[in-house]
Amino acid sequence: MSKTSMSVKKIEDIKAIFHSVLTIIGRDKRISSRYIEGLVYSLLSTLRANDQERFLTYLISFLNTFDNKEVSDFMKRLYEVLPLTESDFQKLGYLIIIGLMSIKGGE
Repeated sequence: MSKTSMSVKKIEDIKAIFHSVLTIIGRDKRISSRYIEGLVYSLLSTLRANDQERFLTYLISFLNTFDNKEVSDFMKRLYEVLPLTESDFQKLGYLIIIGLMSIKGGE
């Protein structure tokens, strides 16, 4: 499978869906700040290595704990765009990581 470059429209679609996903995660009392910190650390490690497959594995494993349409839609969108160029992967990865860091920052 060859790497593709994301269009601006796809990035905006993913951002919009991810915003809904962050709201769902933020409301879930099962998810602690400590858990998010560990997930973010793992995602950062894979992002730095440009390991898109492992990044997706960590993220999807986490998101599979949520039985929600928006979460399912977000995961489908990720599968549609990956693999990405390294530059687009960095953009998407940091978007996800910063979003995750923001939801439990107040605990």
